[in-house]
Amino acid sequence: MISQVNSNIELLLENFRTLEERPIRTLEARIETFNNRISLFNDLKSKISSLNSLVSELKQSGTLSIYGKKAATSSDETVATVTASSTAVVTSHTLFVSQLAKADKVVSNQYTLTGTDISSTLGAGTYTFDVTVNGTTTSVSVDIAAGEDNETVLNNIVTAVNNTSNVGIRASVIQDSDTTGRLVFTSEETGADYEMTLSDTSGTLLSTLGLNDSVQASGTNGGYIYDSSELNALVTIDGISVSSNSNTLDNAIEGLTITLHKTQATGEQDVTINVSNDVETIKSKIEEFINAYNDVLDFIITNTAVNTSTYERSAFSGDFSITNLRLQMRQAMGSAVTGLAAGDPTLLTDLGISIGKDGKLSISDSDKLEDMITDNLSQVEQLFNSSDGFAPRLESILDEMSKGDGIIEKRKDVLQNNIDRINNRIEQMRKSIDKKMESYRQQFSQLQAAYVQFQMQSNFISSLTG
Repeated sequence: MISQVNSNIELLLENFRTLEERPIRTLEARIETFNNRISLFNDLKSKISSLNSLVSELKQSGTLSIYGKKAATSSDETVATVTASSTAVVTSHTLFVSQLAKADKVVSNQYTLTGTDISSTLGAGTYTFDVTVNGTTTSVSVDIAAGEDNETVLNNIVTAVNNTSNVGIRASVIQDSDTTGRLVFTSEETGADYEMTLSDTSGTLLSTLGLNDSVQASGTNGGYIYDSSELNALVTIDGISVSSNSNTLDNAIEGLTITLHKTQATGEQDVTINVSNDVETIKSKIEEFINAYNDVLDFIITNTAVNTSTYERSAFSGDFSITNLRLQMRQAMGSAVTGLAAGDPTLLTDLGISIGKDGKLSISDSDKLEDMITDNLSQVEQLFNSSDGFAPRLESILDEMSKGDGIIEKRKDVLQNNIDRINNRIEQMRKSIDKKMESYRQQFSQLQAAYVQFQMQSNFISSLTG
């Protein structure tokens, strides 16, 4: 009976708490609304930041700007490919490749791998030789043990060379038949500047192996593979002979990197290299800008709308700062750019870009935009990055909204302060309710004790009169 009374008391207290906390539920709903608005402000700021990054790119000028991007093409990419930097000049060049750059190679005599003639000829000991590449000389030492077979000796030389820092060459063993092999030294870089010079300094290891950079290899005898004259790439650019250590020409033509792939036979047609403004990259950047711009407008339109049937308002309905942002953006992009030369385009429509009734942008004439970029790039650039251009206009508007002390952050601060005040109020209300609950619990406990006392007295009287 007592446990049932206790249970009923707790149920009454919980019901009372639920009633007392109804105002708290209302306040928590307000907090949720404020948090949703903060989240929306964060989303808007993120979209504005993405747009502003593209605006900054379109605002830049000079060779490092998007308008300075160049594209280069090769009429035969099997012979040569080409890339262009912003410093390249819009023009064309001719190219003929008569020789590719090669790495210098020196090979040893041919040896039967299982034989021991190298170690037998030289004897056990430590042998040292110098390698000179591009003016730097490095010493290499190799240990040979008595009775070592030729394969072991050659592999030990490979290890010694390849483990020596900055030696300028790499070593390997080429097995040219089932039973024979030859040691090969190869310069790490191509071209005549990296031709190797070899000399014995302790013992006669190199001369014994036939590793002679002064004699051309022939048959099974060692020597160099390529003559010095064969090491550089030889090309003719616009009728001018060009020699290069590398098959990648970085400095032959300002702003161009030409990579050579194969030689051409006498009488073959020259390769034509064309350099132009990078229309696709510039157009693509403008398209990215349009998409980001429309993304911001779509967000504003969605979150300031009012349902015409239910009259339900969106989170930013009636928010002047948000609706004004949309208006400012539309005015910035819809009005003519001032300060340009007479006859130059002043509107987005002059580029083939239209503004819809909702303020959103679209490319209505793609060919017109491409033609303007191709033929009148400076005019396109001026529309976006002149002092009154579309990019500076938008940047000013967007910065006012999204910078650290801008409108969005100030609005978020107000919302967060409201949330903090409500949370403090809820905390006080909960403490007050907890006190009431404790007071009621004590009162119920006292009533319960009185009830038990009454029951005991009643039972006692009943026992006397029974």
